[in-house]
Order: sequence, then structure tokens, then C-alpha cells
Amino acid sequence: MGRHGGGSRSGGSSRGGSRSGGGSRGGGSSVRTSKTPFRGCYNRSYYDRRGRYHSYYTSDSNFGKKRGLNIVTIFSLVFITFHMFFMVGGMSMFFINFGRKVDGDVSRIKIEDTANVLSEEEEEKTMTLLTEVYQESGMPVTVYTDTFEWKQHYDYLEVYSEELYYRMGFDEDAMIILFTTDNNGEFYDWEYDMYCGDDTTACLSDKTFDKLLENFQKGMASQNLYKALDYSWNSVMDELGKTSVDWSKAPILIFVIAFYAIFYVSILGSSKKNNDAYRYFKENPDKYESQPMTLYSECPSCGASNIEQRETCAYCGTLLKVGDSNVKFVDPE
Repeated sequence: MGRHGGGSRSGGSSRGGSRSGGGSRGGGSSVRTSKTPFRGCYNRSYYDRRGRYHSYYTSDSNFGKKRGLNIVTIFSLVFITFHMFFMVGGMSMFFINFGRKVDGDVSRIKIEDTANVLSEEEEEKTMTLLTEVYQESGMPVTVYTDTFEWKQHYDYLEVYSEELYYRMGFDEDAMIILFTTDNNGEFYDWEYDMYCGDDTTACLSDKTFDKLLENFQKGMASQNLYKALDYSWNSVMDELGKTSVDWSKAPILIFVIAFYAIFYVSILGSSKKNNDAYRYFKENPDKYESQPMTLYSECPSCGASNIEQRETCAYCGTLLKVGDSNVKFVDPE
């Protein structure tokens, strides 16, 4: 399905044009780390190469035992890099328009002024304008005018313009500008729709198409069809058939890159921590504790220390509520 874009003025008011066209999972880790002790943790606090102390408690018993940048880490980085380039490359298609001329039938450049809104001189100037558009884009444009009688047969002007486009035998590399009017003496009311085939995106990007619609709407403030056509097409003439970048969509790309950067920081940061810890424990093997820290819960009534599995105090029977706020940690004997 091709693209539509149109607008209107009715009863002294006007509205802007619009267009339409043919449409992670996150996972958690079972390894827990913290700057403070917790149930079943290993004390892997270490000094890094700059002599800074890092309080580090983890459920990973192998932390600091091997170097961080192993084959799994390398594979993860390669996979994420490949996936990032694949995603960024695919998304670039949405905001980079690789422009080129199309090869439409030149006989489609014509004017059918059924509503008689163009003078003979304006028709000649419009044909010259449409020829110039064709030379820049290879896209033939037909201007078709009509009265508001179409409303007796169609609910929407877009349906009328699309039917007219294919009834006239147009291919997907052409455009029809359907302009309808009803001059009732009090207001100069009009509606229009620009319909172009799918292949025209090569020479007329969505961004340029929107600009054409917007400037046509502005040009119709003169209440003269030729002036509106001349103003709108000349505003986009230098953009026809050219490769262009829609920088308004660049923040999406930045967001995607930042999303992948989180994985890089997480993987490389964890590897650096592990490498620093490995170096420290290699130089200080006595600091590497092979058993998890023993957790005792302090009884709020008698103050006795109870081992972690107990729910009641072994000395006074008080119910124990074990939590980080009312427990104390001691190294195993």
C-alpha cells in the first residue's frame, strides 16, 4: 500500500496534513553480592592495585579463585558485540533513506483540471514545475482537480484518490495530487490528498514527503493551487532522490547503544573486580576463606547468639526474626 497525505479547509478553518503507510528479555543471576555480609556468603573483601579496600561479600565460592577474563567472558563479549552491530545496522534502515531516482512513465506527467481552478497560464507553469520534479526524481506527478461531488460516493478522500490512482493505470513509482474544492461564495473550501506508490520512497523519503505536505498546506493560504504547488515542491526539490538521514530518530540509536553499554560495563567491571581479587588472594592466600561465614541471630530478650537455622532462642525460647538489622556475623572457628 502506498502513502497518503492530505489536508483541508472548511468553514474558514484549516488542518494540517497527515500521512499513513504500509508496520528482551531480562534475566536475573543466582549469584548474590553485597558490601555487607548476608546468609551463606563468602568474605572476599580485597585490596585493588591502587591499594583501595573493597568490602565484597558474595555467594560465589569461586570468586577471586581464577582470572575474570575467561573463555566464557570472551564469548559473551563477542556475542554482545555481534548482536549490537546487527541491531544497530538493522535500525539504521529506519532513519537513513538511501535515495535514488525511480524510472516512472513520463506520460504520467499531466494535469486534469476538472474543477477548472487553474488558468491556462497556471497550467503551463505547473507542467514546467512537474517536469522539473520528474528530472530530479524520476517520479511522474499527475494533478487532478474535482468538485465536492465525490462526497456523494465516498466517505473519505483517501479512498477516492487511491481508486483514481489505480484506475488511471499508474505504477508504484508515480504520484497523484487530488485537489477538490467547493467555492460557495462565503468560504473557499478545499480538500486534497497526495497518494504515491510504494517505490517512490526511493526518491521521496517520508521526511521529505511530510515537508511537502506541510508546505503545501502553508502555500494554500494564498487560496491559489499553482502557488501552493510551486512553493511546496521547490521547498523539497534539492532533497529528491538524495540519500538523507533523519536525525530526529538518532536518540533511538543512542538509547540502543547505551543499552548494550550496560552489558559491557557489567561484564568488564565484574572481570576487573575478579582480577583484582585474584591478584590479592594469590599474594595473600591466608585471606581466602574456603567456608562461608557463620551467621548468628542475636536474641532480643536474653542477648544470646543462636545459629542461623533456629527459629526460637535455644536459651529462652523467644521467637527470632532474622534480618540484616538484628544479626551479627562472626568468622567460622
